[in-house]
Amino acid sequence: MKRQPTTSSLLRRLNRSAVVDVIRTEGVASPSSLAARLNISIPTVMRVIEDLIAEDLVAYDGFDEASARGRPRARIKFRGASHAIIGIEAGKGEFYGAVANLEGVVQTEMHETADDDGERNLQKITSLVERLMGAPRPAGQTIRGIGIGVPSIVKQPVGEVVLTLGLGWRDFPLRQLLSEKFDVPVFVENGRNLAAVGEWGFGAGRGADSVVSLSIGPGAGAGVVIDGKLYGGHSHAAGELGWYLDDPLLTGRPFEHLGDKQSLRFFGIPEQATKMLQEANTQYAAGKLTLAAVNDRQAGKIAPVVSELLDYATMAVGSVAAFMNPEIIVLAGRIVGGGDLVLDVLRHRLKGNVYDPPRLVIGALGHRDIVLGAVRLVLDATTLNPADSLVMPTKDQSIAIDSD
Repeated sequence: MKRQPTTSSLLRRLNRSAVVDVIRTEGVASPSSLAARLNISIPTVMRVIEDLIAEDLVAYDGFDEASARGRPRARIKFRGASHAIIGIEAGKGEFYGAVANLEGVVQTEMHETADDDGERNLQKITSLVERLMGAPRPAGQTIRGIGIGVPSIVKQPVGEVVLTLGLGWRDFPLRQLLSEKFDVPVFVENGRNLAAVGEWGFGAGRGADSVVSLSIGPGAGAGVVIDGKLYGGHSHAAGELGWYLDDPLLTGRPFEHLGDKQSLRFFGIPEQATKMLQEANTQYAAGKLTLAAVNDRQAGKIAPVVSELLDYATMAVGSVAAFMNPEIIVLAGRIVGGGDLVLDVLRHRLKGNVYDPPRLVIGALGHRDIVLGAVRLVLDATTLNPADSLVMPTKDQSIAIDSD
């Protein structure tokens, strides 16, 4: 493929994004430290800072003490609390929405029921966004954008939902429809992708070069962040592990106690299986169940459905570890109810069988992983493309509340 030339406009946008990321991560930085860190000139840094100050994304925060070599250095701080993003998780039976500032502080949370009627769900998600926009916020705080996570492959950049079995959306232009209703940038992404961005930006994967957020139960899916960028794959379907794990033709084995291909695809892992896994973890924590007994299928110390669930999780984690070689795999979904039992089983099975196994952790953000992923996604997208982000507060968008 022929390499496209880098334009001055693209370089400036990349510099903006890099400067914002460093200041956001470190809290405070000086122009000279930014120039050294990013290997760009101080005049370039100053031009970017001027633009960011005009957008109220950063501000001067005094000066460092003068060193023996010269004048004191100006400090630049991130003004994440001056902007907010609306994040929505669209799930089967419910929409969960939140308003959070750019530092990841959730200010408001709301819920709305969902059903299997696509048009009705569009009305419901629109109503939820309107309610979140009208919720009290600090005076002067802008809504910078809206990010929505859905349980579906999403065609990018148009934000078209391919298929959601429980929401009635098929080839549904959700981004376009919501963009026509709201005067702020709208982004639609696969929910597990947003969860990966959330854990990478604010949670268990913060600071890592590569993070995979892997959810098991009721379905199986993963989101992948590589070098700080979300990886969607050739057709935006990266991480759709359920298509592989649920099909005996591909895995070479059925999961008879978890369900056949059709039941796993449409209903997911039975809730009873994860409840029994939680019970096994309780016994494990109490010392009544050993790791050796869990891994010995002939011992009969755990129910067959729990043994299959652990095998299912092993295939998911092992596949990701072998093919992606990520620094961290963050577990999410019902599987996390298995706690230390799940972590210890997976670590034991990966050790010596996968080169340089990743660090396995349970997600730190819980039910907020998708909405906080929306915060980071919208921040990155609107910083890279500043024309999308110049949304000023209006009387009906910003309602003063005490900053305490």
